Amino acid sequence: MDNEIILKSGWIKIDQTELAKLKEKMRKKYEDDGGTKKFNSHLPNYEELRKLIRARISDLKANHGFKITIQGQEFYDIVPGNTFFRDLYYTKKDVDNPQFQEYNIDLCYLYVFGKTRFDILKQNRNQTEKIKIAKISESSGLRIILSSTLNNMTEQEKIRNHLLDNLRIPVESETRNTTAYSKGKLEDLYNNLDENTYVFTLLSRDYLQNENCVKELLEFVKNNPDRYFNHTLHILLKDIYEGDFNIYDSLGRSELLKYWKLRIERLEENHKLLIGDRKEKSFYRKLRKELDELKEIIEELHNLLDLIRETPHAVLYEIFLNKISNRDEVEQMLPKIKSRTNIDSRLETIYKRIKIPSTNNPSKPEFPPQPFYQPKFPATNTYRIEVPGFENIFMKDESTNPTGTHKDRMAWEVVIKYRSLIEGLKYKTKDSLPQMCIISSGSAAIAIQHLFNLYSIPTKLKVLVDIHLSGSIKKDIEEIGCELYEYDLSEKLLSSDDIKELTDNKNGIDITYREVLDPAHDNYYDWMSYEILMEKPDYCFIPFGTGDLFINVLNIVKSEYFNSYVTKHDPRFLSSMKFLKNSHFLGASTNHPNSKMEKLFSNFLPTKDSFKKYIREMIDEYGCIGDRTDFYYVEEIFVEQAIQIAESQNIRFEPSGLGGLALLLQMRKSIPKDKKILIVNTGRTKKMNEIKQ
Repeated sequence: MDNEIILKSGWIKIDQTELAKLKEKMRKKYEDDGGTKKFNSHLPNYEELRKLIRARISDLKANHGFKITIQGQEFYDIVPGNTFFRDLYYTKKDVDNPQFQEYNIDLCYLYVFGKTRFDILKQNRNQTEKIKIAKISESSGLRIILSSTLNNMTEQEKIRNHLLDNLRIPVESETRNTTAYSKGKLEDLYNNLDENTYVFTLLSRDYLQNENCVKELLEFVKNNPDRYFNHTLHILLKDIYEGDFNIYDSLGRSELLKYWKLRIERLEENHKLLIGDRKEKSFYRKLRKELDELKEIIEELHNLLDLIRETPHAVLYEIFLNKISNRDEVEQMLPKIKSRTNIDSRLETIYKRIKIPSTNNPSKPEFPPQPFYQPKFPATNTYRIEVPGFENIFMKDESTNPTGTHKDRMAWEVVIKYRSLIEGLKYKTKDSLPQMCIISSGSAAIAIQHLFNLYSIPTKLKVLVDIHLSGSIKKDIEEIGCELYEYDLSEKLLSSDDIKELTDNKNGIDITYREVLDPAHDNYYDWMSYEILMEKPDYCFIPFGTGDLFINVLNIVKSEYFNSYVTKHDPRFLSSMKFLKNSHFLGASTNHPNSKMEKLFSNFLPTKDSFKKYIREMIDEYGCIGDRTDFYYVEEIFVEQAIQIAESQNIRFEPSGLGGLALLLQMRKSIPKDKKILIVNTGRTKKMNEIKQ
């Protein structure tokens, strides 16, 4: 909206020279409007001035079509208070650089000029600098467009002055989150660039959490990556390369993206209110669209951050301002992008071999991955098994996967990640892929390295294992090609940085915490989750270690619950919400460090409380799953019984994969005998000779 004036509530310092000019203009405007006071001494109140300002603001709104807001909120009486005027005219009149609320100063500018302080300063600066830029441009082929958000105008101004005054490079400024001072849409901006013009973008937390900026940036980069990276230098502000929101740290990126996750949670809260009000379907469609857009932002922004942190065409704000001292140093930082043909031919071949038939079309499944396997949906079989005392027991058997467990599905996600990393090599100076590291008890590591080997991805997975892990598993991890590192995992909860340090991978990627692979959290084991739901179980028992699979099944239920209000489900959803709201999902875990279900034991589960809260929310607030849904600890005696049943029916398993069956046996007295029960068997890792066949 071109006539929207957004006032900010932060504090700013203004020198007395500027204040003197402003007060003189205010006095003249005040007298022209019929004011009777003389503002040259401390007065008890300024009601007459406030009345005239209020009238001026009302005129700007009514007769000039302006919408005036503070921090996006519209107020009807926003004129400054008496305290501000006492400070302006009396209390702070002798302070060199007095501090005021920015919106109060802007309201004074609006009263005098009908424009904000920023608009007036920009107007005055443009007038004085046009001649200067014209003179510099005569002897300079290089031109810069400096782009930022309104909240980073101070930093933009310093960079601008440095380029123009110190480096003698012509520069124009634009602000992405205001239509008045942006150079149109990003596509328009980049379409009008010539070979000597570059965009220097000031990236900050404010930029990466501004919806308009981020949505436009992601859309443009997704459709025009070469054009964007060929003409862009990122200048990183301190709040995204240090501290809690450091984009070079996986936990920092998660914190940065948490803003968008909270936005999703707020929308879901609104959804619950709408359900109570029984609104029309159009309300649900609008909300569903917003939810989908936010999830896409999280996923795409995560990928973009990877590209930004890998590209050499980025510089820290303080470095640029204080260390770049001449034009040659600026030109050395500018993009010199390679063409696709210059990328290592081996990587180009790998890139082409990693094919993703579709993301959600059941007639074009993606797993198990081609060309080495034949993708199908469902990817693994479900069949009836015999459990004494029950009539209708089925097993979802993941043991037929390439290396024998459901972790093969995770391994495929890692390969997809590497495909995007190869794509990103176009924007790097070296043809080298970052290494990955992970904490694993064997299954995940072997599954990932197996696919690395098949696709000839030139890297070895760095695997951190517990010092007490069995020697045979350690041997298998090394034999398949992983680099093995050991640590006492009971000692402390390791962060991503800890894991990278312990695996000699400081500049690589840790995939232990799934946020790195799947920021949206509902396309992780998504195909498997839909395969489980299509069985329409009354009770579903799932092994619960880290909780990834169990929670993702619930994520898919929740997603389809929202979809049911717009009558547009995912094509893979072959169940019904009417049925699922009475389905109970039970996670089977252990709190015994010496349990036979060793892969379900964790010394630390920091997400336990949040998982519990999430489950209660789905039961109590959404009512989209059965009220017995939860995760439970299994006693060892029932693990032994589960093993006996599996052996008697020639089921391929390892004790951890039978956690669901063991939990059913533990709860057998409280589970109705005639209900359909689905047991998820996560499988057993195959021996090396089986995998290599």
